[in-house]
Amino acid sequence: MKRNKKAGFTLVELMVVAIIVAILAAVAIPLMSGNKERAVATEGQAGCSTIQTAQRVYKAEHGTYHPSATSPSDLPGFNAGDLDGTYFNDASYVITPGAASYSVAAATIATNGVTGTLTMTVASDGSISWSGLGQ
Repeated sequence: MKRNKKAGFTLVELMVVAIIVAILAAVAIPLMSGNKERAVATEGQAGCSTIQTAQRVYKAEHGTYHPSATSPSDLPGFNAGDLDGTYFNDASYVITPGAASYSVAAATIATNGVTGTLTMTVASDGSISWSGLGQ
C-alpha cells in the first residue's frame, strides 16, 4: 500500500506564524525607539558633563566660572572635535555663561533622525538640573 506524504504547511499554520510575528513586532518597535531616545539623552549628558568638568577646573583656578565661554572651544583644554559623536558635535553645545552659575544647551544634529535639545543648568550652589531630551 502506497502512502501519499504531503510536504509543506497548511494555510492555518502559516497564518498563526504571521500573527505571532506581527505581535512581536508590535511590542518590539516601541521598545527600540525608546532605547534610541535614551541613547541620545545619554550622549548629550556626557557632553554637558565634560563641559561641567572644564568649568569646575576653571573655577578652581580663577575663583569663578569662565565668564565669557559660549562654546566648548572657549574653555581651556578643549580641541576641535572633542565632543563629536553620533547625535551631537562641538557646535551642538551652547554655553550661557555666568560668574556664579551657567547653563549648557545641547541641540541634536539635524541629520540623525532624533531632534531636540537637552539643557543642563548649574546653580550657584553647584546643584545640577536637567531638562529636555529624556528628562
